[in-house]
Amino acid sequence: MTRSIVRVLLSLIAVLLTGCGFKMQGVTPMPFDSLLITIPQNSQFGADVRRSIRAASPNIVIDPTTPPQARLEQVAEVRNTRIVSLNAQGKPEEFELTLAFTFRLINAKNQIILPDTTLTAARSMPFDERVVQAKEGEAATLYRDMQKSLVARMMRRLTAPDIKQRWDELSTASPDQQKNIDTAIPIQAPSPIPIPWQNPSLTPLPIPVNPGG
Repeated sequence: MTRSIVRVLLSLIAVLLTGCGFKMQGVTPMPFDSLLITIPQNSQFGADVRRSIRAASPNIVIDPTTPPQARLEQVAEVRNTRIVSLNAQGKPEEFELTLAFTFRLINAKNQIILPDTTLTAARSMPFDERVVQAKEGEAATLYRDMQKSLVARMMRRLTAPDIKQRWDELSTASPDQQKNIDTAIPIQAPSPIPIPWQNPSLTPLPIPVNPGG
């Protein structure tokens, strides 16, 4: 008897949630079957993007050897640190870390599905020159946090309804319509970034020593 009441209550809750527009979050597959990603694979950011895309579209092929139907291209990535406050001795007391990532989505004909889109994130970090190594580790953690935030925002953009609508428009365009479709200017794929260089240093670069005196 109790189980029957529970089932009835759960059914009523489901009906009420549906009526108010609530929708359970689930997989939102992308409209194409194969994708080339130019974000360097050796970076944590590139790995997170690929993992998220596979989660959203389990059947999508992400393989450089497979002719892609679409390309997710990295246009630019800028990481920066800025001193925002000084202590009484005139030394850095707080840094602002920023990450800006620009990307675009195009099809195999270089036709623009999503134009250049820039996502930015920023974090504040107190600084103490007596524990620089610990602060370098804290900065790396903050950059990873910003990366995760940008990946989530990027996925929401890539799986938005207007992306599928644009893909369908390009796929069904007549020869005459194809002539008027904007195409993207080719860009060079970014080179892999050595891990020690992936985050800006919080200290000045060392001065080269001149062996010749």
